[in-house]
Amino acid sequence: MIYKTFDQFLDFELLDSGNGYRLERWSNIRLKRPDPQIIWQPSLPQSEWDNVDAEFVGSGEKGRWNKRPGLATQWEVYFRPDIKFVAKLTPFKHTGIFAEQAANWEWFTELTTPSFGHPSYPSSTVGGENIGGPLRILNLFAYTGGATMVLTRLGHSVTHVDASKPAIAWAKENQALNKFPPESIRWILDDALKFAQRELKRGQKYDGIIMDPPAFGHSPTGKTWKFNRDLPILLDTCVNLLSDDAKFLLINGYATNASALSLNNLAEDAFAERGGKIEAGEITLKHQIKSPHNKDITHREISTGIFARWQN
Repeated sequence: MIYKTFDQFLDFELLDSGNGYRLERWSNIRLKRPDPQIIWQPSLPQSEWDNVDAEFVGSGEKGRWNKRPGLATQWEVYFRPDIKFVAKLTPFKHTGIFAEQAANWEWFTELTTPSFGHPSYPSSTVGGENIGGPLRILNLFAYTGGATMVLTRLGHSVTHVDASKPAIAWAKENQALNKFPPESIRWILDDALKFAQRELKRGQKYDGIIMDPPAFGHSPTGKTWKFNRDLPILLDTCVNLLSDDAKFLLINGYATNASALSLNNLAEDAFAERGGKIEAGEITLKHQIKSPHNKDITHREISTGIFARWQN
């Protein structure tokens, strides 16, 4: 089991955790959100926990936000100086941005930026010429498009697939916020599995694939998605969609009874004939906390999901 965290997200900070809640900073907005796995005690004093702009109140994933008067309904959050997102307070307790995914963004950035001469990143050259060119990426269950924006900034060609019209509309807000041309991203409102199967029949190939499937969901036509039932079929389809020189494939898992070990075993089966490197584990968020005696600074991590990823 490996743990992946990334703590250089400019406008996000996990300030503390305890008693079933996270205390976070999103730009200059402080939020208190429930997280049932957090069964330990907080480190910061109650005065810090009381100093929030909004607190999510509700049972399970649905509820409402208690907000301070005048709090904006949405605001900008920078990941890096050249990448930013629209944050909103949703009735599902999140902001539309999953900061822990920066660990995966860093991973595929390292895998893909040497492949061509993007002006913001080092080039990989042979005889003075750049190797390769922009990659074709398929982003399934792409939601508000965090990974899509990072890959588009790198100059890659992203096909962004999601079954939710509001999610795609939000992702298009992120596209406009980053001043990407309208044609820079291919938008697909569709069932992820059905779209992938059609792409395979059409003979399409991709150099990288990302999937972030829910535990349970519905397509625009009402078809039900179940993680343990449908993910093996989707993964086999996507492995066959990878080009001969494909760089990576990433699976994320949230709110599912699957384990990182089960994703690892599934990926090993899917890539048995192709080879490559597979790793699996937990994605985490980290914050600095003081010891109970307030003498030493230690690092505490909270798990936010599981992943399995393959690289060529």
